[in-house]
Amino acid sequence: MRLLNQRAWPWAQPKELHKIDLGNGKFLAAADLLEGHFHRLATATVPVQVDRSLTAAITVLAPDLTPLTTLAEEVAQTVLRVQPAPHFRHQLQQALEQTHRQHTAQRVLGTRQAPPPAGITWLMFSVCVALVITVVGVWRYRQQGRRAQAGLA
Repeated sequence: MRLLNQRAWPWAQPKELHKIDLGNGKFLAAADLLEGHFHRLATATVPVQVDRSLTAAITVLAPDLTPLTTLAEEVAQTVLRVQPAPHFRHQLQQALEQTHRQHTAQRVLGTRQAPPPAGITWLMFSVCVALVITVVGVWRYRQQGRRAQAGLA
């Protein structure tokens, strides 16, 4: 019985079974593999080589965008790169938090309904499946009735 439980329930398996065999008697824990994969993706860089004249490359690859490249270069030279002021960011954060608190309070008081769940709910899915099964069943029943009538005649 104990062997059945270990096979049926993956979380009941010993920790040694959750390791990946790298060969040569080396094993790696699944969590370590996932963490290494995450760090590799997070620090991945893609080398891109661009000719000195980016406009020439765009002219060859996408001639329709050539007029926009000159405009983009002019805008980049004219407009300064700016970031929002810390005061603005602070006010925006406070406004977002206050709005969240108000919405939560309105839901608690019952003056605001909770947002509907995104996607198809299980109830809607079940109704659709039941409807399809019913339609197919009625169609099959009628087909059998017609075959029976044709066989009797």
